[in-house]
Amino acid sequence: MEVQSKIRIKDIAERAGVSVGTVDRVIHGRTNVSKESLEKVQKVLDEINYVPNHYASALACNKTYDFAAILPMHEVDSYWARVEKGLIEGVRRFNDFKVSFKIFRYDPFNDDSFKVESQNLVNSNPYAVIVGPILNHTIMTKFIGQLNEMNVPFALIDSNWPEFKPITFYGQDSIKSGEFSGRIILMAAGGNPKKLCIFKILGEGRVASRQQMNREVGFRQYIKEHCPDCEIKDVILYAYDKPGMKEIMRKFFTENPDIRFGLSFNSSIHIIGNFLREEMPEHGHVSLLGYDAVDANVECIKNGAVDFLIAQHPHAQGKNCFRSLFNATVLHIKQKCDHYVSIELLTKENIDFYKD
Repeated sequence: MEVQSKIRIKDIAERAGVSVGTVDRVIHGRTNVSKESLEKVQKVLDEINYVPNHYASALACNKTYDFAAILPMHEVDSYWARVEKGLIEGVRRFNDFKVSFKIFRYDPFNDDSFKVESQNLVNSNPYAVIVGPILNHTIMTKFIGQLNEMNVPFALIDSNWPEFKPITFYGQDSIKSGEFSGRIILMAAGGNPKKLCIFKILGEGRVASRQQMNREVGFRQYIKEHCPDCEIKDVILYAYDKPGMKEIMRKFFTENPDIRFGLSFNSSIHIIGNFLREEMPEHGHVSLLGYDAVDANVECIKNGAVDFLIAQHPHAQGKNCFRSLFNATVLHIKQKCDHYVSIELLTKENIDFYKD
């Protein structure tokens, strides 16, 4: 098989009968090229099946790229800690370039915290940005408006806002994820539970993200369609009152001894599982479903305090989200907008084989 030698810009210019500078402008999509010259160069490019080396071109620019992300504050073993590690790994994959990466963290239950940190991010004059989940549409609109005014491209992770037209998004389809959790609960209940409960952890009167809210929407829609007579009870727990959580749960399970199915739409299901196992072992088994394979949840799966986890590879989300944003903004490689990650069901039998 004959291997074609490397085609240089000089060779393309000679075949097209134009200058090297003209070829360079055409390849990189720059202006100030006549229609006649553009057609000549494009004809040669088509003939040789030219594929531009985006990586080499970007390296040659010798430019510094200051990326930034705004993410929820989190504990060491958490979903967001794994997302953050993935983002950092994504940055390291492009260490041939002059890339910096700064993370701004906000309290997900406090809108003022996001306002402060998002303004700090804007003031840092970033090259491109990765945005975590924000519940408040008005605040999100203002923040994205600032980025657009500065011509700063951005990607979304975990929660999608397609109306803001991000470069790319990585995360689950939250409505479908909620519907999936509804299917699992109904299957566990033999198709016809009389009663179940949703555990919500609130801060300042609301959940932490749009993703959690949409999961609940999808879940309720599924239950209403397939088991309309099922009673759904809400158990409200408060993020800033951890001691009070136990009092609320004890009261709820004492008053509802017939509860056998419950779920939470964030990483906190271990709180409920551990409470029942340690403090109310006399209560009949409650089949619990939660989200994210953080260590505390995995331990509960293994000891039987929780039956199901829905996982979504947070480390891979972070790594791939940064890669996609870098490819789009630095290498100028067009990216698919929506990257919906898998909705994976974990149980005691397969938890050891789940790798993020």
